[in-house]
Amino acid sequence: MSEVSLLSIDGSMLEGGGQLLRYSIAYSSVTGRPVRVFNIRAKRSNPGLRPQHMAAVRAAASMCGARVVGLKIGSMEIEYHPGAPRGGTYRIDVGTAGSIGLILQCVSPISAFSPRETHLELRGGTSVRWAVPVVTLANVVWRILERMGFRGSIKVLREGFYPRGGGLVRASITPVRKLNPLKMEERGEVLRVEGVSICGRLPRHVAERQARSAERVLREAGYDVDIRVEWHTGPREPLSPGSIISLWAVCSGGALIGADSLGERGKPAERVGEEAARSLVSQLETGMAVDRHTADNLIIWCSLADGESAFTTSELTMHTVTAIELAKTIVGAEFEVEGGLGEPSRIVCRGIGLENRLL
Repeated sequence: MSEVSLLSIDGSMLEGGGQLLRYSIAYSSVTGRPVRVFNIRAKRSNPGLRPQHMAAVRAAASMCGARVVGLKIGSMEIEYHPGAPRGGTYRIDVGTAGSIGLILQCVSPISAFSPRETHLELRGGTSVRWAVPVVTLANVVWRILERMGFRGSIKVLREGFYPRGGGLVRASITPVRKLNPLKMEERGEVLRVEGVSICGRLPRHVAERQARSAERVLREAGYDVDIRVEWHTGPREPLSPGSIISLWAVCSGGALIGADSLGERGKPAERVGEEAARSLVSQLETGMAVDRHTADNLIIWCSLADGESAFTTSELTMHTVTAIELAKTIVGAEFEVEGGLGEPSRIVCRGIGLENRLL
């Protein structure tokens, strides 16, 4: 494409974080339109590209033969000129505890619109602050995307916690011809709450205490609960000590509502479990069908889908609002949002019906 068609994206708009960069690169890769992203992470205390953002852009570029200008640590601006997605096998190493989940946010749409299956081996952080944990991505987000025709699997071979990271994840994604619109407005009855409480390089009782604390809160709220406990030793032992609990409510309407909490030094295991459970209970009380963190993950997929998607969410976050504005800017998807920031909301998206012409 000619330089005239380069689309400029202001990376400081609204939420102003790395999400804008990752989604801009994903959109560019699947539509073939080159982008210039400037003011990258301008609202962060350490603005510009960090290792995990570099890893996401490099991975996307390798998956579609893109030419990238300005890719270096601290850079506030890059140009991304994509080729066609091609599928295949890729190894992605963040080199730090940077989030594997956020990298998967970027590269999974590229994989879905490739001509053949994509196999990924990713090294980095599986459960880190301010990012979707891989366990939640697998058990909530990707399971919801299956309703749109997405087919993917995630296997965590080793957890990766801050500061050393070193988590190991394998993911496979099958290409789609088109994405179906998502219809998830009615939550239905809560059938049960499932979850997993994980710890590694810590005593087993940490994961057990997280689970017991979450179970107590959930049972007091009237829910049936089944939380699996995992204590990772041997080959699965993480390089740094850490813990995570991820919960999801399984509902009769097909909805999955998720919540999670990350262990931290000095934070009692009981508080970790209680935080996740109370977050889940409060979101279930809204009666909405999608949790606050999953909502922003769904926007890119709904904007590319063939038809009108509609879902309700327990809370409209700035992340979701930012994802919506970016989808409008890059692909021209149309949205209607009922409900204000920080409130339960209904989101309607008329997607562009992107077709995978490589299949």
